[in-house]
Amino acid sequence: MQELEECGFLSKIFGSKPTENGWKELNNLLAAAPDALAVSADDVHHALKKWGVKFHDDNCNQRSGIYRKLADVVFTEVQTKEDSLWAQLAHLAEILELPPHLAKQADKAAKTAAYFVRCRDLLAGTEKLDIKQLNELFGYDYEDSLSMRKQVFQAHFNQKFDEISSAQRYTPEEEAALRADCATLDIPYELKNNIVSALEKYRSLWNAEHMPLGDIKQDAFPLNPGEICHAYTNCGLCQNKMIEREDNYYELTRKFRIDETVAFKGEKIEHPKFTEEMTIIEELGVFFLTNQRLVYIGKKNAFHIPLNVLSGADFDGINLVTFHHTDGTDSIFKFSDEAAGVLYILFERTLKAAKA
Repeated sequence: MQELEECGFLSKIFGSKPTENGWKELNNLLAAAPDALAVSADDVHHALKKWGVKFHDDNCNQRSGIYRKLADVVFTEVQTKEDSLWAQLAHLAEILELPPHLAKQADKAAKTAAYFVRCRDLLAGTEKLDIKQLNELFGYDYEDSLSMRKQVFQAHFNQKFDEISSAQRYTPEEEAALRADCATLDIPYELKNNIVSALEKYRSLWNAEHMPLGDIKQDAFPLNPGEICHAYTNCGLCQNKMIEREDNYYELTRKFRIDETVAFKGEKIEHPKFTEEMTIIEELGVFFLTNQRLVYIGKKNAFHIPLNVLSGADFDGINLVTFHHTDGTDSIFKFSDEAAGVLYILFERTLKAAKA
């Protein structure tokens, strides 16, 4: 129902009426009726006549707008091609004297909007028809509606992916649910390469937390009795060092000025120096995690660290893992972004099991 506008002072003096009230009156007539079939053409003309409104080409948009409201409902709720709602829609077009091309245009827009709604309802489990029945009802073949179904899934997936990336974990149940959603919409389970890579990383992290610790075969070094290799990967052996650097801020930003921080030496501008601690890679090698020790084999260095001399580890959240020794020293390794988090989790699990 819509509230009618009050007639202004001048309108009352000159006897004019706000024509917008005619369309609101018609809207309210239809809203109060049990269905569109209960409203006659005479009812429509009488409601409009009270406000000095008649049908003509200039008010086709208003009539089309009223028709579209019912069309949205019909295409969202119909269950079969014989549904009584279709008769209501046809009757409304008739009593509104809506030109066929405008009715067809409104139907097309309503059908598209309703299809998106009902596909979303399918994913929510509130739609009574399956996707094949919907396509048949709407007159779509597989290709006609494929892009719309993909759009619905993409919006649905984006919300799910936000939750997955926030947790940084991708469980088998989540994957199974997404694949089921694709089956529900009858679309292939296809994702962009960068999304696939992110999901693989989050799946690896979940596996590292929940799957049994593996027994990986390797021939780089002999295992001790009862020793099992859980993981290995390429790495960089790192060390923290104090590095002296030149403060060339003004040069870098092209905002040079002469003050007490800059000294001239011959023709060269000498900037002040400062030292800072940095983690640098000393050499590249291969890192092994077993149930008894950490093993590193590089081009120049090779060593192992028994688990019983390690107290824990820290992960920088990107690619650096620092293993803490019980004597207060550290061993630092840099891994690929995909491997670092996984190895950190596997190490924590392995150390906990070794101490149990």
